[in-house]
Amino acid sequence: MRELFRRKTVASPTVEAQPVERRPMLSFGSWSELSLGEPAVVIVCHPDWRGVRTAAHTFREPTVECHDLDRWGDEIISELRSHGANTVVVHGFPPGSGGFIRAAHAAGIGTRVVLHSSMAQHGGETGEAAVADEVLGIAADGALDRVGFVKAGLAESFTALGFPAAYVPNRAPNLPAIETRDLGSGLNVGIFAEPFWRKNVVTQLGAVALLDDATAHVMRRPDVVYLDHLRLVDHGEVPWDEFISLQASMDLNLYVTLSECHPLSPIESYQTGVPALMSRTSDVFRSDGRLWDLTTAEIPDDPAVIASAIRRLLDHRDEAVQRARHWIELADASASERWNDFVA
Repeated sequence: MRELFRRKTVASPTVEAQPVERRPMLSFGSWSELSLGEPAVVIVCHPDWRGVRTAAHTFREPTVECHDLDRWGDEIISELRSHGANTVVVHGFPPGSGGFIRAAHAAGIGTRVVLHSSMAQHGGETGEAAVADEVLGIAADGALDRVGFVKAGLAESFTALGFPAAYVPNRAPNLPAIETRDLGSGLNVGIFAEPFWRKNVVTQLGAVALLDDATAHVMRRPDVVYLDHLRLVDHGEVPWDEFISLQASMDLNLYVTLSECHPLSPIESYQTGVPALMSRTSDVFRSDGRLWDLTTAEIPDDPAVIASAIRRLLDHRDEAVQRARHWIELADASASERWNDFVA
């Protein structure tokens, strides 16, 4: 009987593609066009780590996107020195970051790292733990001036452990032009997160099943057979500007995750006027008690609780959007000040 529910898989033909050398991408066009403020800060991030990349660009500093700092680090450092950059901030620790940071420090450039992970991830994902350990080890050696943590509460813990830590929340993104789509009738609910344990996608899809005339929209369908009974649209991975328009086309977006740092997807959703329901795992909206109550699900792994919170949020959608936009404006100003302190 189980065979009736199994999806058939079709083998894809094997294609041997020639490797393509990827030069770092520069937000400022070319090194000759680099214009630095005071302090003279340049950000480095990975071009393919979508969430970290989006967060890095929110700080409105010249940004180098590089997938391999072992390959390109010396050239980047040479350009930083020749253009008078006095601080480099690495977001998310791309491959080769350790050697790059030590070389930048040796060249007299101030060094910072911003980590976009939580202690829950460090305890459950060996790769994230290894990155945190390497970063903190470089700081302990004196080659890293300061470590920023996007998640609230971590800086206090790491400071207590003896590390130069700071809280560096994300700023609000500058959104591209938006063209919404007609997704049809009924309630269209976006759940645009990768379906791995921390993002809790299957539970949120279970909540959609409890809503009347609802269609769930995802970036990648979880490999769970019983979800075939749910009305579900798989959009695939799309460029960021298309993703923003897709979120803006929904009646509601969900981001009820099991562990989070400072999620930008809900902020982007409210910036476009679409309510988003979150879990109580970050400090986004926490300082506004009414907004916090409207926009969060109290129990993130209970689909019935999530569905109830969805209904309540939709009943108060205009209030939630108005309060959220005001909160985002104030929080962005505060995040800008924290960033200036971090790079000073």
